[in-house]
Amino acid sequence: MRKFYLVLTAVFAFSMVASAGVKNLLKQDFEIVNYPADAGWTSPNLAGNMSIQSDADGKMFQFELGNNNNRNAVMNFNYGLESGATIYDGQDVKKYTVTFTWGLKKNPSSTGNAANVQYSSEIAVLTPSVATSDVEGWKITKNINNGQYAANDSLRLFALTQLKGAWSADADGNSTTPYWTDKADNSNYIFDFYINNDKNKVITLEEDGWYTITINVDTEARTAEYEIFSLKENDVLATGVYTIPEYASVYASGLNVLLGRYNSAAYIDDVKVQTETEGDYANAPTVALTGIDLNKRIYKIFFEDGEILHIKKTDGSEDTSVESPYDYETETSGTLDVWTESGSALSEHVIIDVVAEVIPLPAATIDITQVNSGYVKTLLMTVDNTTVPTQPSITLTWEYSNGDKSAGEVASGAIYEAKEKGTLTVTTHAYGFGETTVTFENNTEFAIDNTIDFQHMDEATLASKGFTEIDPLQASNMSGENNWTARQRLWFGIENGEFDADNNPKYDTHVVWGPETTEGAEAIRRFTLPAAAMTQEAAYGLFAPMYTWYTGEADPAVTDGSDVSGLKMNYGIGLINIGCKGDGSSINYPTGVIGVDGLTDNDYYIVSFINDYGSSSVHPIFPQGTSPADARAQYKAMNLGTAVHRDGPFSVYRGTETFTLYRIDTAITRIEIFKATGDGIEEVNTGAIVSDHNAPIYNLNGIQVNPNSLRQGIYIKQGKKFIVR
Repeated sequence: MRKFYLVLTAVFAFSMVASAGVKNLLKQDFEIVNYPADAGWTSPNLAGNMSIQSDADGKMFQFELGNNNNRNAVMNFNYGLESGATIYDGQDVKKYTVTFTWGLKKNPSSTGNAANVQYSSEIAVLTPSVATSDVEGWKITKNINNGQYAANDSLRLFALTQLKGAWSADADGNSTTPYWTDKADNSNYIFDFYINNDKNKVITLEEDGWYTITINVDTEARTAEYEIFSLKENDVLATGVYTIPEYASVYASGLNVLLGRYNSAAYIDDVKVQTETEGDYANAPTVALTGIDLNKRIYKIFFEDGEILHIKKTDGSEDTSVESPYDYETETSGTLDVWTESGSALSEHVIIDVVAEVIPLPAATIDITQVNSGYVKTLLMTVDNTTVPTQPSITLTWEYSNGDKSAGEVASGAIYEAKEKGTLTVTTHAYGFGETTVTFENNTEFAIDNTIDFQHMDEATLASKGFTEIDPLQASNMSGENNWTARQRLWFGIENGEFDADNNPKYDTHVVWGPETTEGAEAIRRFTLPAAAMTQEAAYGLFAPMYTWYTGEADPAVTDGSDVSGLKMNYGIGLINIGCKGDGSSINYPTGVIGVDGLTDNDYYIVSFINDYGSSSVHPIFPQGTSPADARAQYKAMNLGTAVHRDGPFSVYRGTETFTLYRIDTAITRIEIFKATGDGIEEVNTGAIVSDHNAPIYNLNGIQVNPNSLRQGIYIKQGKKFIVR
């Protein structure tokens, strides 16, 4: 909880009498939530970048943009209520206040890279529209690049919006963006914000500062009065009042955080919607478990200024307080009962069942993230703290049966490179919690069963599969698939004999595939297989045992493949999902599902990807004296893609898992299939087409079983026995 700026009493002072009170229609200080969804936060396309964080002042909501363009997150004030219900229902709300604290970190991409940074961040209080008209000074929320403000019918009851978008210049190189003095120095404007979309009302905020924003709404007068207060400077920075237009609801419905690109982060805390009551009113307190030390429990109890806290402890004793928060510790199991008093009013009781016993930590999860022939494996050790009270930082120690062991405690996400058969033992640790140990038996031997190398597939092979060569790709236009050449990110380096200040060798870069204006760059040869050729048999037979996206994505009644997208091979790079259904000219089929036939959960396959941003490609550096021609040949001979998927790093999939291939900008370079060996049991035939994939599976008693939930044992498919370990 931030050091909250108390303005509500002053706001309502003109109308309050001795019997008046202040009621929280909504209060969210994030102290008792572990996930953003618990507080009503959603993000239409970056949900994984929302989190609940902690610092010395307590917990708060955080939204990080990462390496993305515009994205947003929305807090719904009516979250958890029945459909259509609002926090105002059943209340005679003529005046109310929305208040919250907000901070925006400095965008670390700005310095030295101004032309590639887009400053369009915004914090807004949303309210539904009651009409569709658009008036100067107000905006019905709309999509902005890849992000959204909120629902399409939302209006901004209040907004702070960064002044500018991306940097732009005229033909002479002069900036055409106001508040910009130098392309390399943008510090003079990036923290300037419009207030309520009024370009004549600009406020300069401080990086990493906390600001309390208060909006006082008079629903009858249809006015909204705002105040922006700096917690660091302890001063009011701006005030103002405006009239709410008739087509907008006078009731705030949520908060919206929009972040520009790249790497910016916003913080929200202490969100309240409050209204005046005719008589005394006491608000229920918040009880937050903030610490655990074996059987000791540590709580902070938060309540409103002007109210009296009553507490009945687990040992039966009682206490009162007028200072929030109230700190409480106990080593006694029992019931903690707290409530508040304000004038003649008493709040609801908050009752906590306290179990003062040692809490064991969750066991570590050990996953295979890389396999090779024999018993060689990369083992990833992780532990999830999200289900543990107070979400402590959990560390690991590990030991292998050959005597290898960790030098000390390591963070979740540590890896162990197993070279031989044996047992990995992993123990989880966190101060104040009980340790938990788990073992992993590395007793399964693997061998490479098949490799599908799309990157090095020759013309004859592609022709035999029905691919036809089309015009090469060699354009400088950076739209659509032309990014493969225009970005110039598929390159290698040759050392030039010079060294930097750290004595690292410098090198000259050479683009392999790029636009015609780049010296030495080549066009990308393109081969396509149209969607009409993506029959059921082709989907399973073209690259067997890998199958493409006919199943699961296509309509089974359409036998000619016209409702799926076709295939494209960027020659020397990899296999691509065209992204258009049938003969469609627009990209309307974003992903395709791919898998490997005939495998079990005990088998694995490794997928290597590359994308047109080059972030998943290798960039080898060759020694001084290497000719560009020789280096180019070596570059083309290697595997250019690493096992990186656009949704995150993946190196290995279990045999029964599928993955999705995004359209146009991502290519599969290679698939390697590993099978468990031994026991003399016949393996499933992986070379057949659709009948193998859909064939029923039976146990040894002849009873058909669910192929998606096979337990350990021996099964029969297509007359062949196979084992699930």
